[in-house]
Amino acid sequence: MKIGELARAAGISTSRIRFYEEKGVIRPADRGGNGYRDYPDTTLEALRMILLAQSLGLSLAEIKASAPGDGTLPSCDDARQILSTRLADIDAHLARLTAMRARIVAMMDHELTPGAIVTALRS
Repeated sequence: MKIGELARAAGISTSRIRFYEEKGVIRPADRGGNGYRDYPDTTLEALRMILLAQSLGLSLAEIKASAPGDGTLPSCDDARQILSTRLADIDAHLARLTAMRARIVAMMDHELTPGAIVTALRS
C-alpha cells in the first residue's frame, strides 16, 4: 500500500505517517525500485490502534513502549494493562480536579475580599 492510499484509509496526512515512522511507532516501509514507500496492510491496523490510543490520552512514547517492536500490535493482556494504568491516572486526575472544584465553590460561597482570597489560597 502506497503512503497516499494508507493516509486516505487511515484518515490522516502522509506527513503524519512519515512522522510515526521516523519516531519508530510504526515499522519503516519497504521501498520499491522507484523509492516509493510500500506499507503492508497490517500498517493500517497499527495506525488505527495508534490513533485510538492517542484519543485515550496515551503519548507516542507510551504507545511505542507498549508495542512488541516487530511492527505488530500489543497483546490483549498488554493492552488491558496499559488501559488499566491510564484509567488509574484519569481517576487520580479527576480526584484532584474534584478537590479543586470544591475549594473554588467554597471560596465563592464566602465574601471575596482580598484578605479572604489570600487566606483561602494558603489553605
